[in-house]
Amino acid sequence: MAKKKKLRKNFALQATILAAASIISKLIGMIYNIPLANILSTRGNGYGNGYYGAAQTWYYYILVIATFSIPAAVSKIMAERIEKGEYRNVKRIFNGAMIYVLVVGLAAAIFAYVCAPYLVTENAVLSLRVLAPTIFLSGFLSVYRGYFQAYGNMVPTSISQVVEQIFNAIVSIAAALVLMQWAVAAGRESEVDKFGAAGSTLGTGIAVVAGLIYMILLFHSEKKELNDRIRIDKTEQILSYKEVIQLLLMIATPIILSSAIYNANVMLDMTIFQKMTKAMGYGSHVIDGQYGLYSRMYLVLANVPIAMSAAVASAVIPGVSSAFAVGNKMECNRKITQSMQLTMIMTIPCAVGFAVLGRPIVQLLYYKLSVEETHIVSMLLLLGGISIVLNGISSVLNGVLQGIGKVKVPVISAGVALVLHVLFLIPMIGIFKIGIYSMIFATAFYAIIVVIMNYHYVKKELNYKMEWKQTFGVPVLSAAVMGVEAVLLYMLVYRICGMAVGERLSNGIAVLIAVAVAAFTYFAVMIKAGGYTEEMLEAFPKGRLLAKVAKKLHLLKNK
Repeated sequence: MAKKKKLRKNFALQATILAAASIISKLIGMIYNIPLANILSTRGNGYGNGYYGAAQTWYYYILVIATFSIPAAVSKIMAERIEKGEYRNVKRIFNGAMIYVLVVGLAAAIFAYVCAPYLVTENAVLSLRVLAPTIFLSGFLSVYRGYFQAYGNMVPTSISQVVEQIFNAIVSIAAALVLMQWAVAAGRESEVDKFGAAGSTLGTGIAVVAGLIYMILLFHSEKKELNDRIRIDKTEQILSYKEVIQLLLMIATPIILSSAIYNANVMLDMTIFQKMTKAMGYGSHVIDGQYGLYSRMYLVLANVPIAMSAAVASAVIPGVSSAFAVGNKMECNRKITQSMQLTMIMTIPCAVGFAVLGRPIVQLLYYKLSVEETHIVSMLLLLGGISIVLNGISSVLNGVLQGIGKVKVPVISAGVALVLHVLFLIPMIGIFKIGIYSMIFATAFYAIIVVIMNYHYVKKELNYKMEWKQTFGVPVLSAAVMGVEAVLLYMLVYRICGMAVGERLSNGIAVLIAVAVAAFTYFAVMIKAGGYTEEMLEAFPKGRLLAKVAKKLHLLKNK
């Protein structure tokens, strides 16, 4: 019993490490994407961002199908053999997985390179082709990650993710600048945006190489220990490479299908938007420019709270799974409510903050944009708030369904939502003619369908009832107060600073002060309005610190 408890604790710790690394990676990605987006907008348009965004969308989707499932499949198959002490089979699985990714990764890379002209617009072809070798290399990185995860060690995966993002940040910015300057020097100034986008995609490839080198060095540092175990291994039934490939396919295929469905909406959105707007007579520059604003500016900001929600979802799975395994539905529901509350506490104020301070934030971060482009991005942030909140709810419900073993339900929900989503998107573009805003509304519609279907299954399986007051009511009230305060304070500071410094600096100072005070206001109102107890706060990550701060500020009474 003590051993199982220790294993669960270790699993929770490893999951927390991986989630923390994911959040750090997302934050690094957001930080470096801001100057990169400005560099690609140097000429006063968002074309370069559009080329980069389109290429990255297809690259990620092909990667999902080709290698995304490998770490999970390899770790599962290996873990079973490690548990039995079959280290000769562990080595056979490792080698078999390498053969698998060699074939599949090479095929996927060739597909991306050859089919690039049919997948993206003309000026984005070079960017996608630069990314093609990265698809091939990513497969090998996935196998190494799966190997270490099979031993219950998430640290190498976590470190490699952070290493990748650091190299990605440095190389993407440097390569974009170098290739843009080269284009001007070579007399190809009309293609500056195209080469800038291609340079920024080069960072993704170098990042994967850096992560792969780190994993190879780590693997070889531990290879002696594996070889020692192989020498004393007496296993007689050694898996053939054919059996290894079959096992990989058996586990990987459902993951590939579910991942393909989950991510298809982003790829389909881009494809439908580009094809329909082109048929309506819009030029490729306009199409790429608008998609660049959506994918490289709106999504970069919106993905931060969404990533935090995903981390909460991954953290809820072990707790719900263990409670469900012993038939404790009450504990399951308590875990779900806690996770839902934490997700709403994070996503609702972000949505409100983007809505009320969207334009100043865009002006601060993306200062190279024109007035019209700034307006578009700020409107995307305003309209996209509901999608941020809905994605948070969806992430938790998906995590719950995985935790109770209903892994097919989220796939079915995503599949149904995808079909309805496409049927909704087409008239938004073709009939209502609202351009890039159609993608915001369609994404929200997709999330609504997924949430409704998944909530129905969770309610049916666990008799779960949504708690409304503290889960939604308190964060909404607190965020509303925060929003009013943020707008008024921003206007006041902006006017005062405007008398002494320039407009851009005034905006920056006003945004930073407004956001800092708004965060404190939200925290204070949330506790006072909702009656959050010390025990409830302590259930959240760093909850004891939150409770301690609340007591010092006399927002929370001592026990």
